Amino acid sequence: MMSSISVLQYRFHNSEALSQAVNARRQTTIRQLSLNSLRCDLLLIENESISFSFTETSCPLHVAGAKGQGCLEFSFILQPGQQNFFAYEQAIPQNTLFGFDPTREVNMIVPGQSVICVAQIRRDVFEAYAELMQRSDLNMRFFKTNFITVPDMLVGVQAYLKGLYSIALHQPESLTRACSPHLLEDFLPLLIDSIPNPATELSLRSPRRFALVKQAEEYMRTHLEAPLTLMSLCKALHTSERPLTYGFREVFGVSPMAYLKTLRLQAVRTQLQLADPAAVAIAEIARRYEFQSLGHFSRDYKTMFGELPSETLKQGFKA
Repeated sequence: MMSSISVLQYRFHNSEALSQAVNARRQTTIRQLSLNSLRCDLLLIENESISFSFTETSCPLHVAGAKGQGCLEFSFILQPGQQNFFAYEQAIPQNTLFGFDPTREVNMIVPGQSVICVAQIRRDVFEAYAELMQRSDLNMRFFKTNFITVPDMLVGVQAYLKGLYSIALHQPESLTRACSPHLLEDFLPLLIDSIPNPATELSLRSPRRFALVKQAEEYMRTHLEAPLTLMSLCKALHTSERPLTYGFREVFGVSPMAYLKTLRLQAVRTQLQLADPAAVAIAEIARRYEFQSLGHFSRDYKTMFGELPSETLKQGFKA
């Protein structure tokens, strides 16, 4: 019998607070990819053997970092977003079970207006169920595939998770009653049954412009304090505006220059959190990262982080 269940609900308006909440079970960095105001709802259903995290986000996010120790993680797309969902640099169809290789760190681009569920299962518990169900094929060879598509059988798992999500949102008290652990116990055999034997590794596509986008992102990160236009970026990468713009919109859901602005705003935020309010000026840091209009800078900063730069400076400094 599994232990009692806890249900926790959060709403975040900046990705730093979201990262801190998720890091209760894993060390993950979550970064916002657009200049829009973030609204991210995180719902956690947890006990000592299995947990579910449901994330619904208004803006695209990049999620990267280590997985929980001693656990297996299985990811599901419950609601596709405005752009493609990417994991490990591959475009992921909705009816895909993915991210279960314990040797690979998390690396996902979650589109805006999407809902994703990650089931984190204690490894010994999963292995005990697999042995009971005579699924010796669910071994490291299987886990290394990291992606499988099971359109027909996965529908039942997704329906279960959507139902669980709805109950937790609207009747969370019903999940914390003494009999409710059975609801979670039902998930493991349902999941294991949905995996075909033998499982076929899924052949996924990486967008042909993905390498160009990655190269552009790296160039941006090394030139955050330098004047940079779309034309000069294209010249440095030996490309033209159209493929670069299309690539950024496909992968990140934003234009190259909008993405550059998010990187610069995040760099300013880091500097403000480390700075001594008595020793630095916000305008000086902003201009270092090519923000020439302080009014526009403050507006974009508050939109993205939910607070003014002066509030960050005041709160972040530790003597």
